[in-house]
Amino acid sequence: MVESSDSNLLNRPEAVIFVLLAALFVLWDTYLGLLDDVEATALSSRQLAQRLGTNPKTIRRRKSQPGFSEWTQQLDPDGIAWVYCSGGVYAPRA
Repeated sequence: MVESSDSNLLNRPEAVIFVLLAALFVLWDTYLGLLDDVEATALSSRQLAQRLGTNPKTIRRRKSQPGFSEWTQQLDPDGIAWVYCSGGVYAPRA
């Protein structure tokens, strides 16, 4: 006969460790998925210029000016506003 204390798995240290590792794995996998999404949407100045129908020099010159996001939103075919991120890439404004 199984005792009631043995039926509660959370009283077993190895079960708690297993649950914690499984949760950590799920969180890590979610984090990596989010990174892939960000990398997939980040564009170089050349890619953004092509998308907006302008040239990379114009993008680089205007990136630090006020209203850059609004300007890109007007030119973007999908109406997406873009921001400059460190590392020389541009990402959709959140």
